[in-house]
Amino acid sequence: MTRRALTLLAALVLLSACNDQKAAVPPDPERVRVAAVTAEPVDMPIVLSVPGSVVSDSRIDLSSRVVGYIKRLEVREGDKVAKGQVLVQIDPSDINEAIKQAQASAAAARDDLDDATRDVEKYETLSDKGFLATETLRKAKVRREIARSTLAKAESALGQAKAQLTYADIASPADGVVVARSHNPGELAATGIPILTIEPRESLVLRVFVPESQVARIDVGMAVDASIDTIAGALPGTVIRVVPAGDPATRRYQVDVQATGAPPLMPGMFGRVGFDFGHAPTLAVPTASIARRGGLDGVFVITDGVARFRWVRLGRLWADQTEVVSGLTAGERIVAKPDASLREGAIVAEASVD
Repeated sequence: MTRRALTLLAALVLLSACNDQKAAVPPDPERVRVAAVTAEPVDMPIVLSVPGSVVSDSRIDLSSRVVGYIKRLEVREGDKVAKGQVLVQIDPSDINEAIKQAQASAAAARDDLDDATRDVEKYETLSDKGFLATETLRKAKVRREIARSTLAKAESALGQAKAQLTYADIASPADGVVVARSHNPGELAATGIPILTIEPRESLVLRVFVPESQVARIDVGMAVDASIDTIAGALPGTVIRVVPAGDPATRRYQVDVQATGAPPLMPGMFGRVGFDFGHAPTLAVPTASIARRGGLDGVFVITDGVARFRWVRLGRLWADQTEVVSGLTAGERIVAKPDASLREGAIVAEASVD
């Protein structure tokens, strides 16, 4: 091979090496333009939201004051009842017999008193004429007093027997709804054992149970916001009762709220009560800045032009802000509205939306 050919070959090899070096140099990475905001504390309201249920404030258990078999019981759970409506009737046969016996005893006592009174009147006439010993008159008067006492007891027993008859008909003491029925016609009703349970409609309250760490901040008369799942919108309410005895297992205390201006409620409805404890500075981020990656909620923090996904623990929502409990520090820059294409480690260029 000639010298000229060798020189040309060497030049071609050198040129090829230069082209390879140029191809190996990576291009500058493309920057993703994103809107950014600064995580800062906001004046967020402190609201304690507690779930609860609508209950009757004056549930009534109806029971019989006399022992007897139930003759009539025609209402069941869910039936509406009116004040004064007879709901249960006890068989009055035994009561009627007791009344007859008391009437007979009272009649006998009355006859005995009449006889004793006539004896006293007769003996007084004889005593005035000196035909009767004073002791005989005294004994007649004692017998008359005993007869009067016996008659009084008999009449009292008769009154009690007649009163029992009025207890045979059990009427509703208020307008309401039957929520429980534990007996059927033909069964024996005993004193003090509930037959029906009624919940008056005019005394329904929303009952919640508040943690012991917050109950001291709640007072009777405090205005609250109540809500019922089946009713649109918030309902203004007032705390009407705070029970100072808590459950030793759950460490929660009963609080009853009266909702004002509410449509007809029914016991058992689910609701919530929001207790407003004022405002406090709280670290929060726009709700739109929260992204979900790998099943975790977090934000993209911008550090030296690089977007890094960071998991954060979130708290309350308020307007368009979400509280950040941990994982973020005030003053850090974050992506305001990350889209699904933004990835960990992306090179970004900030466009502030503050």
